[in-house]
Amino acid sequence: MKSKYIPPILYILFTLAALSGLGAESPLSAYTLDNGLDVLLMPLPGSDELSMGIVFKGGTEAQTSGNAGHFGLLEQLLFRGRASEPGEPEPAGALEALEASAFDGGVKTDRFAFAFSLSPGFLDQGLNTLSHLFSGLRLETALSDPSALSEAKNALLARMEAAVSEPEEIYEYALAKKLFSSAPWRLDAVGSEKTLREASGASLKALASRWLIPNNAALLMAGDFDPRVAKPLISAAFASWKKAEDPWKTPPSALPKPGVTRPTLMVYPDATQRKGYASLEMRYRGPDIGSPRFAAARLWAEMLSQSDSRLAKALAKAMPKNSASSTPKVRYQAMRSASWFSLSTTIVIGTLANPADAVLAFKEIVRGTEMYAMKTNPGYFSEIEYKNAKASFEEPPGHENSQLALSFLMDSWLLGGSKGFETGIKSIRALTSKDITSFADEYLMKNLEIVSIRLNPEDYAIKKKNFDSYGFELISPQNAFWWK
Repeated sequence: MKSKYIPPILYILFTLAALSGLGAESPLSAYTLDNGLDVLLMPLPGSDELSMGIVFKGGTEAQTSGNAGHFGLLEQLLFRGRASEPGEPEPAGALEALEASAFDGGVKTDRFAFAFSLSPGFLDQGLNTLSHLFSGLRLETALSDPSALSEAKNALLARMEAAVSEPEEIYEYALAKKLFSSAPWRLDAVGSEKTLREASGASLKALASRWLIPNNAALLMAGDFDPRVAKPLISAAFASWKKAEDPWKTPPSALPKPGVTRPTLMVYPDATQRKGYASLEMRYRGPDIGSPRFAAARLWAEMLSQSDSRLAKALAKAMPKNSASSTPKVRYQAMRSASWFSLSTTIVIGTLANPADAVLAFKEIVRGTEMYAMKTNPGYFSEIEYKNAKASFEEPPGHENSQLALSFLMDSWLLGGSKGFETGIKSIRALTSKDITSFADEYLMKNLEIVSIRLNPEDYAIKKKNFDSYGFELISPQNAFWWK
């Protein structure tokens, strides 16, 4: 089911704003079962729909070089395919019996999750199905099929093969490999051929027993249900889940900052790019969740994303003539140990004699002029900009949609647990210009960037010597993947 795209960080921010502002009469209830499973319930009376899901902390960022892709194998085994497309005969059959829809989830950098929607009348059956899907019995049953593990490996190998010819995958793998060169597998859900071939039933059971445990998970529900009815059903459905040792007792080490040892220029001949146009991006290692700069990074991204921001005006004015720079896009991907942020724009290069100069101009305007001004001038953003940006976090979209509400709950739980809502929004409210200047100093002035350009292969062929002379590193299917 497709819905309007909202960047993951905005899901988090909207959730924090909504839940912290609900006060004592909030419909949200959050509690923890004896086995450590967090439960977050958001009733939406009259919505006539119900969404529920399970999320575990630790997706690819919990991987090592030796088990990269093994979370993906668990997903393939438990769901007989992707979590978003459960396979036959099970769990598709059980979910079809519930008339469930809107499947979502799978392995991502920060999570392993599954969610779906169903009629409120199937509340009890839905909870029991969800509990079974991640149970030890379900994994044992899946592995009892002699062909299951082989099929799971082949499915991930097929995804790996497909990635080599998918421009967006090639580009993202290349930047992850460059920015997180010490451990790029911690951003890769597929893994390498070697790690996939070496996986065994025993190694996957060990991985599941460490990470897919109640005290590393949250059950989330949003929609038309009565919490008084739901709570005993939840306790009964998940009573068999046993608490285990905290997998985060020794967390994975944070990846280095800066992410690169020197400013790096990269060029990607991308067949999906329209001739005569190019996409420019600056990407940096960013503050991780829990960092003192985390809240500032969120507010900074919100203020800088506005179409009338000072950065947007500077690019429109100072970029090479006829390049027609678009409104800059700011992305902040927050994680526990591998966060990053970027600034990007699209330009017209058809009339430019030297597109490489436009890349360097973009870098100079962003980092050399605007971000430096942000560091040295506490008044870079006006009081109105601060006020409007903070207010935007206080006015989230409506919660009448159970799927959207569930996404809010899931992302916010990953950010701060079941009790992190008020803390998160209070940190946004408390920010001042000093926090923004400190962020700009630490994560822009004292950081190192990757600056990339994506352009049509025909345009690249014409200007190849130009890019070579400036020292641009070429991105290609042959060098983009860490496992090649």
